[in-house]
Amino acid sequence: MRARTVKLLLAAAATVVVCAASTGLSLRAEAQPSAAVVARVGDKAITAAEVERRIAQIPPFQLQSFGRTPDEIRRNFVSQVLVRELLLAQGAAAQKLTERADVQDRIRGVLRAALLQQIQAEAAASSPVTDEEVRAYYEANRDKFSAPPMVALWRVLVATREEAEAILAELKKDPSPQRFKDIARDRSLDKATSLRGGDLGFVAPDGSTAEPGLKLPPGLMEAAARVKDGELVPEPVAEGDRFAVLWRRQSRRPVSRSLEQEAPSIRQILAHAKAEAQVKQRLERLRAQDVSGHAPELVDLIDITSTGDLQPLRRPGTLASSRRPGAPPPSPVPRQDMR
Repeated sequence: MRARTVKLLLAAAATVVVCAASTGLSLRAEAQPSAAVVARVGDKAITAAEVERRIAQIPPFQLQSFGRTPDEIRRNFVSQVLVRELLLAQGAAAQKLTERADVQDRIRGVLRAALLQQIQAEAAASSPVTDEEVRAYYEANRDKFSAPPMVALWRVLVATREEAEAILAELKKDPSPQRFKDIARDRSLDKATSLRGGDLGFVAPDGSTAEPGLKLPPGLMEAAARVKDGELVPEPVAEGDRFAVLWRRQSRRPVSRSLEQEAPSIRQILAHAKAEAQVKQRLERLRAQDVSGHAPELVDLIDITSTGDLQPLRRPGTLASSRRPGAPPPSPVPRQDMR
């Protein structure tokens, strides 16, 4: 349906004549369909090739909003979209809007995005990601695609068995997560985890955790394996010369994703890395070619507050004002009578 609609629109593009005296348009058809000038706005021309390119980008259901017949759709699209764009663009140029700083920022953003898109397309065409590269990445990063079964543990570490038994007795009366966290914050000797309410996170079968330098001894893992998710280990567990109160919170099944499952995402990662390498090379070349002056020390004059607000520039040697931004100036001090 879409291809048929586009063909109908393009077949008549060379013979369309639209008159719009109020906008000063002059529409005409020429011998070659692709070079035919469909409309002129000021010194700019809209050719049949441009109409073809723009219409091809629009889904069929949106084309239907421009009219009921191909001829009506074509005419309305040219006048309501293409001509309107040129009129607004030339109006903006006449008002010198391109000289405004915010407009220049947006123009640079559009140009930057277009260049990045072009570099990505060039990188994909010149150096496509191969199956061998995907397989090599998978083999080098197997730990990202597989994980052993793990259990989430909470722990309170105390000095004596008697203290651990007293804590277990308290938790049997009030087995709530909040009570466990309160006890861990107040009494646990492991200060690295007590501030998290004793939460050790997910622990691997070998006792390794996400906490740097924290690995649980085998005895704790064996004790945790004897209870179900959500259950307290009923007895204190020795941990060196100390004792732990353990709560097994939940389990996580082992994860093992095959090369076939991860291949699409790996291709995206590698394609992005290749494009980034191309961007870096282009930046280095452009920097050597176009950057003629660089004085980064001047930005030290810009003061940024802890909240991210910018403060006015201060001349060297001046004292910073203690008055908050937006605060009223201080009231003048009344002069005393010196008589």
